[in-house]
Amino acid sequence: MSKRQTSEPQSVDEIQAQLAQLEANENALREALREQQAAEFSAFIGELREQIDARGYSLDDVVARLSKGRRGRSAKRAAGGVSRYVDPDNPERTYSRGPLPTWLREKMEAAGYDPANKAHREEFKSTHLRLAA
Repeated sequence: MSKRQTSEPQSVDEIQAQLAQLEANENALREALREQQAAEFSAFIGELREQIDARGYSLDDVVARLSKGRRGRSAKRAAGGVSRYVDPDNPERTYSRGPLPTWLREKMEAAGYDPANKAHREEFKSTHLRLAA
């Protein structure tokens, strides 16, 4: 904050402006974090692909071998073939189908999406949520 903290009382408008700036900064930081995580994940996947190729293995064979040892059913199969989405900011919050939970509606509106618009919902799910593993 550029304004020094003083013992002088601030007006409601000044405090609201400061809160709005803090929220904007928080949103920018969250977006930067999501972008950095996505970039690092992409780099990691690239490294894995290089290692697989360098050792002469097939990506399909490696994925099949990794999947073979998993216990239980995948999230998609467990939900009857329905994709389950997870909030990257809070993995405890998930959504698969049906009415949108309050947390998801609020996140969509905060990001400028209309929860009532199916195209907006699909775009938001693909860009702001991740599929459960």
